[in-house]
Amino acid sequence: MANQIEQAAQRAHEVFIDKQVLACSQAVMLGIQETFGPRDPLLLRAVGILSGGSRAGSLCGALQGGLLALGMYFGPPEDKMDDLEALAQSFIPAKKLYAEFADKFGSRLCRDITRTDFDVPHQRQAWLDRGGWEECARLVRETTAIVASLIAQK
Repeated sequence: MANQIEQAAQRAHEVFIDKQVLACSQAVMLGIQETFGPRDPLLLRAVGILSGGSRAGSLCGALQGGLLALGMYFGPPEDKMDDLEALAQSFIPAKKLYAEFADKFGSRLCRDITRTDFDVPHQRQAWLDRGGWEECARLVRETTAIVASLIAQK
């Protein structure tokens, strides 16, 4: 179990820090999918839009990618989409991720965590100059580890 958690976290960090994947949300999803399966190219594509809080001051993309990854494993299956209890059960790991993430990073919002509005060029450059890419790579790694640990407990 610990090996899978480290493997997922390391892979997510690797693809992000090496800029093989530019979206934090995609890096988290890729680390989880490559470790726990299945790999879903459409879902990987879809989560990219969440990176950087979608440049709307929204939730951190790594958090959102992690939530969607949890949904792959804990969401109600198609034959139980009308089952309220199955839906309620799927919220348990999501709430754990929200809580651990906020405790670790002080906020759930990208702009609060990065102190950057990525739509403003000089703020984006200041983020890069102060090592923002590396900061977010660590955030990707740590978020993926939380998600992987929740999946591994299933």
